[in-house]
Amino acid sequence: MSSGFLDKISSLVGISDKRILVGGGVALLLLAGGGAWYLTQETKDEEAVAAAEFDPETCVPETKVTVTDEDFIIGDKNAPVTLVEYLSQTCSHCADFRATEIPKLEETFVKTGKVRIVFRELHRNNADVVASVLGRCLGREGFLPFTDMLLANQRTWMLREDNDVVAGLREMARRAGMSNEDFETCLKQQDVATKLAKASQNDVRKYCMTGTPTLLLNGRKIEGENIAFAKLDEAIRAELKKAGIEAPPAATEAEGAVPAEGEAKPADGTSVPASDGASGSSTPPSP
Repeated sequence: MSSGFLDKISSLVGISDKRILVGGGVALLLLAGGGAWYLTQETKDEEAVAAAEFDPETCVPETKVTVTDEDFIIGDKNAPVTLVEYLSQTCSHCADFRATEIPKLEETFVKTGKVRIVFRELHRNNADVVASVLGRCLGREGFLPFTDMLLANQRTWMLREDNDVVAGLREMARRAGMSNEDFETCLKQQDVATKLAKASQNDVRKYCMTGTPTLLLNGRKIEGENIAFAKLDEAIRAELKKAGIEAPPAATEAEGAVPAEGEAKPADGTSVPASDGASGSSTPPSP
């Protein structure tokens, strides 16, 4: 692995606490070649990068969101309110959001059938792309628990003393039940990686996203590093009122402790059934 690439990864880790995307687009080193270790490639796909760039001052976001069978859905797929959650596996603000705010949303709105949460990735770098490919190799039942494990353990796999992010991801995949052979095979799926990276870039431009996490509440963009439950609670209740639907009782004190190091929080809580097209297993990967 080249020292230049290690420098780039070190830089990535250093800015992981910043939610803003570079230049109004995705700071992404797109994949090159067909080898297993495309994480180390530094060649840019200029066409794809250009497609993701936009002027934040003039960009007009789309307000219609289409949910497909490929999406990972938490809750009732027919819930009246849709909350799309865009985040990066290497973003610390995203990790905080999923650990502290998502459990409150699930308890108040998902379990009561009022909201479905649609999880999508916004790739800021190749490490995010690789994490997404690995998650899909674990299957639909394993994708969200694996993603939550990565978010809860960012320091473990991103801040290794040897700077080997590949080895860090290999260890996280092992904890999720993936063998070393399957890990190697998974990283050869160049077509999947390219598809995911380009889809992420297209969504950045479509919804004029400038950072992670970003939410789309029935198509309306909500973003910022401190997206709090109180703000979302108010916005969701307004959407329910607009639709003539009774809102659930006001939330009590939040439950949702940050998962312990090495432990994944189930993406759909403990009792929310995963819908068709959902991933959510209530059993986290074994450490």
